[in-house]
Amino acid sequence: MPMRSYGQFCPVAKAAEIFAERWTPLIVRELACGSYRFNELERGLPGISRSLLSQRLRALERAGIVERQFGTTNRAVRYRLTPAGQELSDVVLLLGEWGQRWVNFEISLDELDPTLLMWDVHRRINVPLLPDRRVVAQFDFIGARRQSIWLILERPEPSVCFKDPGFDVDLFITADTMALHRVWIGHMSYANALRAGLIDVDGPSELTRSLPSWLALSMFAPFSTAHPTTTGRAPTGERREAERALTSRSGHR
Repeated sequence: MPMRSYGQFCPVAKAAEIFAERWTPLIVRELACGSYRFNELERGLPGISRSLLSQRLRALERAGIVERQFGTTNRAVRYRLTPAGQELSDVVLLLGEWGQRWVNFEISLDELDPTLLMWDVHRRINVPLLPDRRVVAQFDFIGARRQSIWLILERPEPSVCFKDPGFDVDLFITADTMALHRVWIGHMSYANALRAGLIDVDGPSELTRSLPSWLALSMFAPFSTAHPTTTGRAPTGERREAERALTSRSGHR
């Protein structure tokens, strides 16, 4: 069902009738981040049903925010932001920056999602910095969520596999699930996670040294929190994880 009208001539009210629908800002986010096919949008929106995603895309198309482009067959449909949609994506990204500063202080256990995390990671690879050959990185998540996911790092387009792709693995990354989420969103530095033993990387030295430069963080990571308890200090989550890991390690000596 379409959102009910506010019945106001105010442009904020009229824009909110489109923008404030559940899932709509996240669909625009996904399109802005380079997901153009239906299955790609669905992958970046865990929890949405296929029927609701179709409904939202049709509504955005009617509103002039999204357009469909057809390939050689009608099944090869790609969704693109129109000029109006591109301007709206700027609003969505500004909302994300605001959320990072004023809302996103901590990540809760029920928000952990290695699949969604690695889907986002594979879209943020610094492709020009990748070596000329293919590098396969296996991420083994431990702790609150356990899962193995593979990044296929190659030019021109890296990919992510949620089942063993059958290639020889070049890098093995064992990571505490919460810690890697915090690194990705900017709550914890990669270097501190390594020092605390929350991330361990095994493989040829030239690849282990290069890995951090290949993995660009979330686009919102550069925006620091304005939470008063973390101003000028490491986020509470980072301190807590580092202290716990260091205490555990010292207890096994």
